[in-house]
Amino acid sequence: MSSISAERQKQLDYVGLTAQDLRLLADHRPVFEKVVEDVVDHFYKHVGKYPELTELIARFSNIERLKETQRMYWLSMTDGIVDDAYIEQRITIGLVHSRIGLTTNYYLGAYMAYLDIATTIFKQLAPDSWHYVIHALSKMFNLDSQLVLEAYEKKEKEQLHQLAADQDDTLQAITQITQELTGMITELNENALSISAVAKETVVSQDQAHVLLEELTGGMQQIEKMGELIREISDQSHLVGLNAAIEAAHAGEFGRGFEVVASEVRKLAASSRDAQSKIQFNLNQIMEILKRVQQESERTSSGARSQAARSSELAVFATAMEKLATDLRKL
Repeated sequence: MSSISAERQKQLDYVGLTAQDLRLLADHRPVFEKVVEDVVDHFYKHVGKYPELTELIARFSNIERLKETQRMYWLSMTDGIVDDAYIEQRITIGLVHSRIGLTTNYYLGAYMAYLDIATTIFKQLAPDSWHYVIHALSKMFNLDSQLVLEAYEKKEKEQLHQLAADQDDTLQAITQITQELTGMITELNENALSISAVAKETVVSQDQAHVLLEELTGGMQQIEKMGELIREISDQSHLVGLNAAIEAAHAGEFGRGFEVVASEVRKLAASSRDAQSKIQFNLNQIMEILKRVQQESERTSSGARSQAARSSELAVFATAMEKLATDLRKL
């Protein structure tokens, strides 16, 4: 057991693995060579009872290749050497099994399966010394178990370190995103408040315009009533002129001057009626335009109110998002 560190030697001493044990195993190498095929076959029959293990084997290797590896492992128990190179090789093998996903319960259980198979075989082939061989072999398996656990622990520490590094990167990314999000939310909040203010001003302006349109409509209706009054006066004047013409005709020579006046009155009445008709036509067009403008004003006012309400909701949402960004920064 040369070329081994003091710390590893302490580990071997604790297990109780001695040079005498290694010599004993080396002396029985012919027996190990004789039974290697039976041991490996029995071992893989045992493994074949567990579908998850056969599936794992099929994913990364095959039975024949692994049997050759196990033959080499079985015979390595009789090399008579346990040094730093041996230990590093066992740790490397443990790391490989850790990477492919073989759990420790199956890995460590394999040593017990080997021990049971070896015990049965050596009882038959070495009835006088089998218990010494099995005792030494169990120490070797115990050492290998410790090295396997060390390999798995090493792998877990690497994963933890990687996880910590990933978490740090994630936290930095989250911090940066949160800062950007805070800036965007602040700008969004300001824009929402500005939009809300403009929308509210638009509502006020639209309401005022709506009131003015109603007043203007009322004024146009008054003008329309005045037009009707003018029409009535025109009709009355025409009737008066007609009556005057009739009376002038009855007066004969004395009524000619009055007939001229009556004729002018009728002309004035006709002109007034024509002017009133044109005024009424124009009023009707203006009233129609005012009606459409009033409808558009109502729609604009309604839209402005809706925009103001949505802008207020947006401002509330932005405030909530700002609080969320603050909470994220704290986390």
